[in-house]
Amino acid sequence: MVPTFAPTTPTADPATEPLDPCAALITPADVAGVLGLDPAKTSVRTIRGLPAPAVGRTEKIDCTYQGEKGRSLFTLRAYTYESPEAARKQWELNASLEDGEKRDIAVGPATGLLYVRRGELLLSLIDGPRTLAVQVPDRTVPKGRARENLITDFAQRALKIDPEAVATTSAEPTPGVPAVQAGAGS
Repeated sequence: MVPTFAPTTPTADPATEPLDPCAALITPADVAGVLGLDPAKTSVRTIRGLPAPAVGRTEKIDCTYQGEKGRSLFTLRAYTYESPEAARKQWELNASLEDGEKRDIAVGPATGLLYVRRGELLLSLIDGPRTLAVQVPDRTVPKGRARENLITDFAQRALKIDPEAVATTSAEPTPGVPAVQAGAGS
């Protein structure tokens, strides 16, 4: 049985609530601020996974950020591995299984792929011994905001990267695949 945590809201009393690992990555209040939602109606549901020694995974956290009436806003998956090599091996395996138009991307020191799909974006990053995947459906993107800007904003927050450091970062492009800088595109 994989433990789940009750949704965390910005009004929860930190003295009585255990620190939710997803709320530590991106607080529901930050999500509400980015999306222009009511912070009192924004929450996160956390599922903590088990370690997977066979692939070197030491920690697995799956987060579903929710808006009013439990509407799913986006998902975030953060995994930690025993070494950067173990993380890269598993990331490469997972990347080969994803579909959609792939673009190389960098968000601060993290590098990876942006998958452009009908109705959503998936950003899959590797940062040393950590991997991060952010999946945002188009319906979540506020009017007037570029999809790529929103998904990289969430990744920056989860990875605790200074937004100023991201503005000038790009990945080495894969031959034949156009590169996307964090904060670019529509």
